Amino acid sequence: MAPPLSTPGDTTSAQSIYSFPFPSSSAESSSSSSTSTRSSNELATNKSTGSSSTTEKPRPKYVCSGIPQTTGLFFLHRRLLLPTFIIPVTLLCIPSVCVSTLAFLAYHVTGAGGSSTSLAAIILTSFIIIASTLLLVRTGKIVISSHVTDDKTKDKILTHTFALHFWSLIISIISLRILHSFWGVFRPLFTETLTSSLVESSSHGGGGWFSLILGLMRTTSFWAVKTCYFTFFPSVAWAWISIIVAIRYTGPFSPILRCSSTPLKTNPFDAALAKIGRNFTSKNRFLDMIANGLDKLSAATSPDTTKKVTTAGSSATSAQATQKSEGEKQKKELKSKDNNRTSGNNLVSGGEKNGMLELLKLSSAANARYSRPGLSTIVIQVIANIIGGHIFARTFVLPFLGRVLNRLDGTITVVTVASCLLVPVLELFSIINETELHYSHYSSVGNIINGEEGLRFLIAFGSDVLQRVHRSLFGYAMTTPIIATLTISLWAHFGQYLLTQGGTFFLDPPSYPAIMQSLLISYIVVAFTVIALAIQDVLTRWAVCAPGVDADVLLYHSSTNSSKQLEKKTNTKTKSGGVTSSPTSKKKFLTEDLLIQSILMGDGNTVSLVIASPDTEKTQPSMTLFKSHQDDEISRNDRAIASFAKWIQVSSTTASGRLSDDILRMALLESFGGGGSISSTSRKQTPSRYFGDKRHSSAVRKRLDLSAATALPGRQPIAAPVIRALCAFAGGVGDAMHEIYSEEMKGGKLVRKSSAETWKLPPGSLAAAELSIVAAARFVVMNSAIDKRHERICFLLPCILQAAFKLRRGIFAYAKFTATLYEVKLSSFDKTGRTDGLLQFIEERCPNLCPVISACNHSARMVIQTDNTLEEVVLRRKWTGDMQKWLVELSCQES
Repeated sequence: MAPPLSTPGDTTSAQSIYSFPFPSSSAESSSSSSTSTRSSNELATNKSTGSSSTTEKPRPKYVCSGIPQTTGLFFLHRRLLLPTFIIPVTLLCIPSVCVSTLAFLAYHVTGAGGSSTSLAAIILTSFIIIASTLLLVRTGKIVISSHVTDDKTKDKILTHTFALHFWSLIISIISLRILHSFWGVFRPLFTETLTSSLVESSSHGGGGWFSLILGLMRTTSFWAVKTCYFTFFPSVAWAWISIIVAIRYTGPFSPILRCSSTPLKTNPFDAALAKIGRNFTSKNRFLDMIANGLDKLSAATSPDTTKKVTTAGSSATSAQATQKSEGEKQKKELKSKDNNRTSGNNLVSGGEKNGMLELLKLSSAANARYSRPGLSTIVIQVIANIIGGHIFARTFVLPFLGRVLNRLDGTITVVTVASCLLVPVLELFSIINETELHYSHYSSVGNIINGEEGLRFLIAFGSDVLQRVHRSLFGYAMTTPIIATLTISLWAHFGQYLLTQGGTFFLDPPSYPAIMQSLLISYIVVAFTVIALAIQDVLTRWAVCAPGVDADVLLYHSSTNSSKQLEKKTNTKTKSGGVTSSPTSKKKFLTEDLLIQSILMGDGNTVSLVIASPDTEKTQPSMTLFKSHQDDEISRNDRAIASFAKWIQVSSTTASGRLSDDILRMALLESFGGGGSISSTSRKQTPSRYFGDKRHSSAVRKRLDLSAATALPGRQPIAAPVIRALCAFAGGVGDAMHEIYSEEMKGGKLVRKSSAETWKLPPGSLAAAELSIVAAARFVVMNSAIDKRHERICFLLPCILQAAFKLRRGIFAYAKFTATLYEVKLSSFDKTGRTDGLLQFIEERCPNLCPVISACNHSARMVIQTDNTLEEVVLRRKWTGDMQKWLVELSCQES
């Protein structure tokens, strides 16, 4: 694909080191292949023709590739494989393997196996063998430590103890075999099977190696098959529970889980209810609501309107017709402008008075993303959970009850099935407020699971499961047996008057003992189902949010997989006589492409700003020439931040993608900016100590080394656009938060924006902002520390300060809005009277904001430590006010 489209009238194509392929052709476009081959002049002509009435030149657009979405789906599906199948496979295989292994050991001692041996005898005999083996191993280690004088030989023997364990097991088996053969030590355990085993051995030739091998094969296979028979139904039942949980993350049934990286708008219904509730719970809000209502009622009618109404004649009629035609013309022009926009920019912010109308219009969109899932998504999930619960009841619960109970009453059957249908649905409603994944919490497990803190991992996992089970058992789920029993009882009672006896839906009125038995069994089934759902959901959340991803390897595997699928589709179309043409299929899609497009969430305008080559970028005539390359980067960073902030406010609701895009973005950001917050390190340490764990520093160093290896004279390093994208993301989130949550002047007073209440800040957005600013700082600081440093990346040092300040300012605006929303006096938090108390309020009431603020401070401190000549840049750019004050405070702390 060509680089970003140039401005109209520009005959030179903007050069770029990237080659993003166009998306595949859609069914609605019959000539999409020509789209990728059209020149920028043709597109510019079409744009200028469609909007000739406007004087402002259209901004260059950039068509992002669909490869990041494909890679995200591949990445998410691979992450879901382990939690979805590990427990069913474990239930099916591990018990059979363990029991057959124990039977294998016991057979060497007793010589009896298969159906002639009880499971208790096998377990007891194997336990004696294992205990004696461990005793011999411990004795052998003591003897070796006492009699071997050479320390080197002693360490070598004690390190490689496989031979010691093997020969100890052989000695234990031989010893116990002799005891059993001559003295009958295990005779009480096998009194009923000794005769049958002797007859069996004599029928196979009286013993020997052949008899031994055949007996081992028979006893191991018998117990393996028998154990699998008992574990098959539980594994199938858990598999259905895994599928019920997995469809909440991916699939065609409107997944309900997300990990949003930007602020989200509130659902229209939730926003209206919250506003009404706050108006009636707050005295000041209630009085303001009454005053606003009285102002609207007492507003006088405009006299011009009355005159226009009373005017008559042909002149008025013609004026109205002209006005109507002009209005239709304006509507057509606006419609054509909207059609020329990219898919993400189809919503225009209408200010405070049109905010609710925008939300109501967007609520009908199929891909709209709000702070909570929409009604259609919840309905689809409810239907899918009901189907899954029905299959779970029929495949496991009812067969199990049929084997346990001698007689399964019809009331028990119906109540149990109804409970299995309702439990997943009610458990789904209990996690509606947790549909946004807390990435920082769940990803922290990956840092301890591979270390020597396995006990901490189990404690953290158990704590999450217990919390989920406690909430479900003492929440909606415990009402399931009561609801099911009452519903079935009422149905049976009134059905005898309304339904035909013997019909499909006719039920006999249950007796009191049957009702009590149904309640008891239903509670047991509900408890088991809730525990299983809790374990599976927590395990899936941890697996999805697990840290660690190699972008190069991921892109290679996902592209290989997608190439095979594309090849199959191409072959199918060719055989059916279809014509396929992909002029850009051979173009290279770099790992840097994946990083930039995934981080910037497919925002074409911002992508075009961060990847454009600085040597060929054409600025608008009204802009002045840059004094230096550093000023070029600073100005570009300002525009990229503003562009992404606008995208968040305008298009994030309809263009935020899916959970797969969210998880891929978070994993990529964590691979560069994770490894623990840099706020935990000492201020006096050198910048080399701020690069996180070995995995994170290696990932940053790898990208910089590749950038240095592919550097050519006159071309920007391939790492520079990645750093610009990180700065644009962090600064754009901060700018959007500042625009949304900051106060505005109304009637000469600073008041909060009412539209700010329609926005929420998900936990994933805080984690993404923290990781992005830390990653950007690590890139530029490590580039300055290595031998093959690139000066173009060094010019990005002030951009880190820009992005960090804007993100910090946005966090402060959100904290101040929160305090105003709940009518909290900030001055009461600062007892010294030196500050406004905002920082103290954040530490006490909003601790989730502290890591982001700390990341901003320490990222800026890293930059100041790296380059002490930034003071000249700050003064030349006239960064005064809060930013200059903040930078001075950081500089004083360093000195």
